Amino acid sequence: MRIGLFDSGVGGLTVMAACKRLMPRASYLYMDDAPDAPFGEKSDGEIVDAARRCLHALMNAGCDAVVIACNTATAAAADVLRVEYPDFPILGLEPAVAPALRAERGKILLLATPATARHKSYPPRVIVGVEHTLASDVERAYGCPSALHALARRTLSGYSGYSAVVTGCSHYAHLAPYMPCRVYDGADGVARRLASIFGESV
Repeated sequence: MRIGLFDSGVGGLTVMAACKRLMPRASYLYMDDAPDAPFGEKSDGEIVDAARRCLHALMNAGCDAVVIACNTATAAAADVLRVEYPDFPILGLEPAVAPALRAERGKILLLATPATARHKSYPPRVIVGVEHTLASDVERAYGCPSALHALARRTLSGYSGYSAVVTGCSHYAHLAPYMPCRVYDGADGVARRLASIFGESV
């Protein structure tokens, strides 16, 4: 079984890691669509075109399912691609807002790209923090713990009144170890859905 994943950079690596934990016997093919990065500042049409190119490449490489390991591409393109390929498993990455709201009593901070934020409205307990450059900043800081720590601290300094953070971009999950609060992302949810499609026990 071969699972394909794509993102506009290193963000989706956290999603692939979650899938590997639940489905270690599968093989994985990861596509880093650096030429189209970052997705978050593009129009929906541009995101759909980029996602379609990634999907085609992974399908042509023999993947049995494809995970859109990107919140932005999921929001803009997942429904379009599922209509175009109704018989092929296409999974998307959703922000873990619902689990966070169930677990937390106070407000939660959703960090999101502009494209992700414009696709959905959220209840009053969700503070939506639209970040224009954070994905690119994480891309540059990747592999340097001190830089990621400083980036997490700088990002959170612009917000207050929340008890937990939801990552609305897979890149932001790389900041989770450096955030002094509970952090929720959608990677485990994607992995569980993928495992259920292929009859894996979780």
